[in-house]
Amino acid sequence: MPITDQLLPSSPNTCTGSEFIKNNMNNSIPDRENNILQQFLLGNIPDFLRKFAVVKVTEGKNSITYLVTSDYLAIGNNNDYVRMPMNPLTAQAIADKYDCTLPTRKMVNDIWKQSVIKLQPLPWGPPYDASMMSTSRYDIHNQRIQNQLKDKDITALISGQKKDVVLTNLFSPNNPKKKLALYGWIQTNGQAIQPMPGGHEDTYADYSHGIRLIANDVIVNEKPMRIQDVFKDASLWNLISDEGPLTFLRY
Repeated sequence: MPITDQLLPSSPNTCTGSEFIKNNMNNSIPDRENNILQQFLLGNIPDFLRKFAVVKVTEGKNSITYLVTSDYLAIGNNNDYVRMPMNPLTAQAIADKYDCTLPTRKMVNDIWKQSVIKLQPLPWGPPYDASMMSTSRYDIHNQRIQNQLKDKDITALISGQKKDVVLTNLFSPNNPKKKLALYGWIQTNGQAIQPMPGGHEDTYADYSHGIRLIANDVIVNEKPMRIQDVFKDASLWNLISDEGPLTFLRY
């Protein structure tokens, strides 16, 4: 496949994960969101995330091979990084910059099935209030994930640790007030804690969210295609969607 190092080289104006947390601990949510976007546009991502993992799926006579980030988007370097929740508008801007898309529910399930490491989700529990959106919660939850990864290969395809921001036909592509769809936190028994709702606005993010990028260039039946064409194809959509041909392709 044509893409193995999709993400931008890092700029000198970047920081470690712990520095980003410290610098944004007291920032407003809009300011933090802007800083998240700027760091990813500068290419501030750990080296291990630059090599995409391969996922292969067959449905009937058709098959697809696509590339995914091995973990959720994180700011920092291999020794000091923080998985970074963000709202879907920020995630879409990053995906556009890197020529990627966000996954569907089916893709989240298929990625989980093929993951080398399946982590146990670690929901925080109540109270379900504004603290869920705090920078400190982002940091603490990330450390809880890291504790599960001790002595494990961080370059392997890893799933279960976050909910995915997903594309879904629940939303109209022409609706100017789009919602946020989340799916995942798949437990080690294969059951997802988070079904696919549309309750939050598209400016919302909390500690439980993760962004998994999917490269737009895919291989279908041994031929190159763009994933957006597969989403819409009447005979191929079921390779990457469980909702029929996808009409909502971006936030």
